Amino acid sequence: MALRLYAITLADAHPEPTDGDGSGGAVAVPVGVRSIPFRDLSAIVSETSAFALEDMTPAEVDLHRQVVDAAFRRATVLPAPAGVVFRTLDILKRWMELHYVSLNGALQFVEDRAVARVHIVRSDGRDDDLEAGSDLAAAATEAFRALRRRSVAAVPLRLEEVTGLVLSASFLVERDLWKEFLTAVDEQHEAHHLLRFDVTGPWAPYDFVQMQFGG
Repeated sequence: MALRLYAITLADAHPEPTDGDGSGGAVAVPVGVRSIPFRDLSAIVSETSAFALEDMTPAEVDLHRQVVDAAFRRATVLPAPAGVVFRTLDILKRWMELHYVSLNGALQFVEDRAVARVHIVRSDGRDDDLEAGSDLAAAATEAFRALRRRSVAAVPLRLEEVTGLVLSASFLVERDLWKEFLTAVDEQHEAHHLLRFDVTGPWAPYDFVQMQFGG
């Protein structure tokens, strides 16, 4: 039976499957999801009927995010790309052994950190204007530079079409400093009144994890 991989976490911190949302607003883990331990790591997986490269349906992508988010509520996680399937349990364990040092290092890097995604648009709705787009990109870049100093790392998500400057970015933030980061976003809004800042999170570190697969 093939195994679909959702995430890597620590062996003593795997999620337990539940049918409901649980107490305290926790995200439910779908029944059928289980953990495969390897040394002090654990792979969060579910069985799938076939080993094949297929396009993920929206429902399958939502399920993948649900499983990762549930694990993220409990422990440090490294999200796998949606749709990764291993042919057998032995192959999965060999992959974990091969990348054991890298996976451990990545878990240490994202430990006690969460992701904030920040999207910037003009508050006056003139994003389709060439001059307005350039002004937006310049101001957004200045704001993102300030926010980068309040985070551990940052990656761009969306660029302004004309200038190529960043309009959306993902920031890796210390959990203990999450409120301070949101305050920094408010400060940038005060400094740039023509911009609207939309913040989502805390997310698992989807944008900061790159796993290696294949031969």
